[in-house]
Amino acid sequence: MATLWLRYRHLVIDPCNRMPGHLPRSDGWLNSQNDRLAQTVCDWLSDLAWDGWRVEACVGSFDSTAIDVRDLLELRPERGERDGQGYQVSWFSVERTNSEKTRVLDEDGDEIDAELFECEAYQRIWDAVDLLWLIFDNGEEYDDSDPDNRHQSESSYEDPLPPDLAIRLLTAKRSLLWLRESLGAFPGYRLTLFGEDGFTIDDAWFKTMEQGCDRLNERVHAYATQLPCTNPQDDGFDRE
Repeated sequence: MATLWLRYRHLVIDPCNRMPGHLPRSDGWLNSQNDRLAQTVCDWLSDLAWDGWRVEACVGSFDSTAIDVRDLLELRPERGERDGQGYQVSWFSVERTNSEKTRVLDEDGDEIDAELFECEAYQRIWDAVDLLWLIFDNGEEYDDSDPDNRHQSESSYEDPLPPDLAIRLLTAKRSLLWLRESLGAFPGYRLTLFGEDGFTIDDAWFKTMEQGCDRLNERVHAYATQLPCTNPQDDGFDRE
């Protein structure tokens, strides 16, 4: 099992503390809620990182079928210590499952080195985190009350964008909606992703991410509708 040092802080608030006449929840209950919250975050990140990623796996001499990578690799939370403010500090780890029963094959039918496969999982998770940052940065720049917002929007077209951004935005918007709905199961929580203050999850953060997705979608659409005479070398897109 390999640990991904994507640390995050989370804390479930006892909802009974705000309700007169109710006894506070036990520490065991709060710990179990924190564990559920951590698993929810892992499920969300896994969905964002591995959506649509499939491999050819052979489980028998003549049995070869396409399976989802999450049947081979599992992203899970690793519980750490509480910090001075009572927050649970955790991180993510990737673990191979069924390694003795399942072989991963490439296009030529040769077995893939498990370590190389795990490195690919690492890269996809980091790419997902980079996508979240890209969405956040673009959403944070957007402000309806800013009279210079139109200028910011136009100048930002010079920034390079991932070539597969249009497809990945669909996955990101869907996964963010799922996360917001899932966090509703925890009446009181505090959550900060990746140790960054900019990733403190609350209603304002989700609004920023929604605006970021919309703004990036506008940029992708504007590029796609450019006139054919536009020089493709000057559009800022990285096609490698």
